[in-house]
Parts: sequence; C-alpha cells; structure tokens
Amino acid sequence: METPPKSPNIPPEPPDDTVMEEDTNQQHSYKEMLLDKQSTTQAEYFTTGTQSTFTQGKGKESTGPIILSQEDKNRLYEPWRFSVIIKLFGKKMSHYLLRSKLLDLWSPSKQLILIDLGWDFFKVKFSKEENLVKAIQKGPWFLLENFLSVRRWEPKFVPQEATLSFTAIWVRLLQLPTEFYDNEVLEKVGQKLGKLLKIDTCASATLRGR
Repeated sequence: METPPKSPNIPPEPPDDTVMEEDTNQQHSYKEMLLDKQSTTQAEYFTTGTQSTFTQGKGKESTGPIILSQEDKNRLYEPWRFSVIIKLFGKKMSHYLLRSKLLDLWSPSKQLILIDLGWDFFKVKFSKEENLVKAIQKGPWFLLENFLSVRRWEPKFVPQEATLSFTAIWVRLLQLPTEFYDNEVLEKVGQKLGKLLKIDTCASATLRGR
C-alpha cells in the first residue's frame, strides 16, 4: 500500500511590513513617554506665556498701553501736592532716625509721612501748604552737619534717573569789610555766584559780621 505523498511545509507568510513599523513606533519606554509629555507641556506653556494679551470684562482681550485721562492724573497727583523729595548727602540714616530728625528740624503742624523711594531719596508728604513752604524756602537744611537737598515733588519721579542740577545754598562771606554790607554790593556778589534768591537781613542791616 503506497503512502500518500506529504505536502511540503510551506512557511507562513511574512508579517505585514506596515504593521511591524507601526508596532515598532508604538513601543516607547515609560521614561520616553514622560519626557515627551513634559516637553509638550512646556512648549504649550511658553507659547501661552509669550502672548501680550490680557482679558477684560466679558472675556474681551485687550493689548497695548493703559491710557490715563487728565482726570485720572489729577486724581492720582492730588494727594501729593504738598510733598517734597529729599536726599541727605554724606551720610545714610535709617527711616526711623531720619523721620525723627525731620520732625525736630521742621516741626510740622500736622502729620509728616516719610516714604523711602530708594537710591537714598525720600518723599516727605505734608498735610498743609505752610509746612511745604517752610521746607522749601527756609533752608538750607543740614542734619548732623550733612547737607539735606530739598526739591518740590514732581510726577513720575524715578530715583535711579534723578540728577541734582541746582540747589539753593547760603554763601558766607568771610572777612568781608562791614562797609561792603550794602544791598547793591551784596546783590552783585550774589549774581556772580548764581541766581540770587535772598539776602540775609543781619548782613544787609550790618547787625552781625560774617
């Protein structure tokens, strides 16, 4: 009896190349997946952070500078109209000590508020105009023999960019013969030094020397 011929072993069909490529691409370690997720999140974060828009009422987006009307500026500047900006040269003082010295120096009739602006500048806020006038016109002022610069407050004052271009000073004319203590002569001397603001009464009346 003849044995029926065996069918040859046919190898299975090769796997689909496309499926293999997809499987290969999908096999990522947990670390790779985590890093990929973090990089995606960071990219979204920085993309969002660079936008210069902000949301106002009812979800409306707005860009550009904030415009202040003259009415806004008047409201912002009004509380500081009796204020001065000071700077002490040659010595640094703590906020508490400086305020105490200013109270002794000016004896304001109402509360004195001292605000540290940085760069050794301070803002002094008075409640009455008479105190402002005294601080500006009755100088020059010295604290512990150090010159105290006083200027009228100005809007948008930036301490880092501020410069002291002029200031009011007293000039003492040592050994000036008393016969020259004359208003016209003293005015000529003052005009030689700068813009003359005032002549000391004792000097012009020849009541005291020096």
